[in-house]
Amino acid sequence: MAEAIFAKPGAAVAEVYSEAEQETLHFHSPAELCAYAARLEAEGASEVLLAVHYPDMGGHFAPTRIALDPAKCGGLTYRYVCEGWGVIRVYLRLSSGKGLDSNVGANSQKRAEKWQRHYPAFGPTDAWHWDAVGRHERRLIRVLKKVAAQEGQS
Repeated sequence: MAEAIFAKPGAAVAEVYSEAEQETLHFHSPAELCAYAARLEAEGASEVLLAVHYPDMGGHFAPTRIALDPAKCGGLTYRYVCEGWGVIRVYLRLSSGKGLDSNVGANSQKRAEKWQRHYPAFGPTDAWHWDAVGRHERRLIRVLKKVAAQEGQS
């Protein structure tokens, strides 16, 4: 799956949520992404949640700092999130995971337009090239289905 994510030039790949009071981790190669997943799994994590953006998708892709409630978060005050109307989210369940099955998803243009007034910080929905968002999302879904089928056979 990591190879497919980086198969197209200019892929911007980051963790969706940073650790509290840490910068967002960005990945620049399949090997770097796989090493990250292996480290998370060794630490007991059950999934990897990624934000993926390709240049032809348009829109805005950058981490945004969000406030945490220190009273509810052990004194921690912020973290970063990578989100946006057309950002593709890739959820990968690690082999030790017992949660949701791996999946790939992104907003549709129609959904983004419906919710735009509620999330003005995401910017205008017409800044995104929705055909490109859908094309990349479908490509990653096809690869994920192929990987899942191969794992089911082994």
